[in-house]
Amino acid sequence: MSSFSSNAILAKSRAMYGRKLTEQNYSDLMNSRSVGEIASYLKTRTSYADIFEGVATAGIHRGRLEDLLKKRLLKQYASLCRYEMSIGQEFYKYFILKNDITQILGFVRLLSLGRPADYILSLPSFFSDHTELNFEKLAAIDSYADLLEALADTEYAKILAPFEKISKTARGSLDIESALYRFFYLKLWHLAKKDFRGKRLEGMLDVLRIQVDMRTIVNLYRLKKMLRADEDLLKQFIIPEISNFSEKQIAMLIHSETAEELLKNLEFTSYGKQLKTIDFEYVEVATHRILNNWSKEHYRFSTDPTVVMFCYISIAENEIDNIIHIVEGVRYNVPADKIKSMLIGAGF
Repeated sequence: MSSFSSNAILAKSRAMYGRKLTEQNYSDLMNSRSVGEIASYLKTRTSYADIFEGVATAGIHRGRLEDLLKKRLLKQYASLCRYEMSIGQEFYKYFILKNDITQILGFVRLLSLGRPADYILSLPSFFSDHTELNFEKLAAIDSYADLLEALADTEYAKILAPFEKISKTARGSLDIESALYRFFYLKLWHLAKKDFRGKRLEGMLDVLRIQVDMRTIVNLYRLKKMLRADEDLLKQFIIPEISNFSEKQIAMLIHSETAEELLKNLEFTSYGKQLKTIDFEYVEVATHRILNNWSKEHYRFSTDPTVVMFCYISIAENEIDNIIHIVEGVRYNVPADKIKSMLIGAGF
């Protein structure tokens, strides 16, 4: 990568980071009286103004606002992705693959609910131009068999085919999600090894490891808490090739008798110290805090442009989650202090 390309990616990531919400923004948003007031504030007082072009904020519905926020994130993905493509690296496919899996899981969920027609396609043209998915076919599906046919020319058809008979069950949904994310991270693992060498490679593998491990912790906890899952199911949600956990630690987590014991056993891993310093009610909050703290630290101190870019994306995704929490809280008249406790990395 040329120094010009490196500087361009760093400059783009840091410019985007400089437009993130401030502590005062969060405070004002939490004290809004309606979803419309939140939208109006975002439009007039923050860098989110661009998503409201031609949109009336006064009576905006929660779902519409969330769609606008998520579409803005996709536009940021596309913008950064173009930089990665311009320098001839294939790791830009991270964004394409991630969006593909999000869209496929959305279709699977609506099929399981018997509502495939509810899917609304709203993607930046960049993704439509670079994905293998045929959205025209996908928009017309009415069954899992239709989904497999629509995906016939992609790698996803082979991944999803074994789950046709159980696709509408809770277990089927879990199996599909685990198979898609295993494919996703292993594909990225190989792309990283193809594109990078030395410290650059190790930096990108660190990005993947922290993401995989946080997803693993949440999945194992939920499976033990809600399903008392057996060892075979638990192993499907672990990707040992991409992890900071040792084989011994993975076995310890799998064989934890309960979800609570799993949390205690995590104290004996590299994430133990961090978990002890985090006050959390839900394991998802703990893992998001760890990932956000890691991303902020490496954003500040890494000199690798691609690592900085992915750290920024993690921070940006967290900000969207924070806004959605605020929207939900305001909608249901949750006190500001309670909403505040749900936010991560908001500066409080």
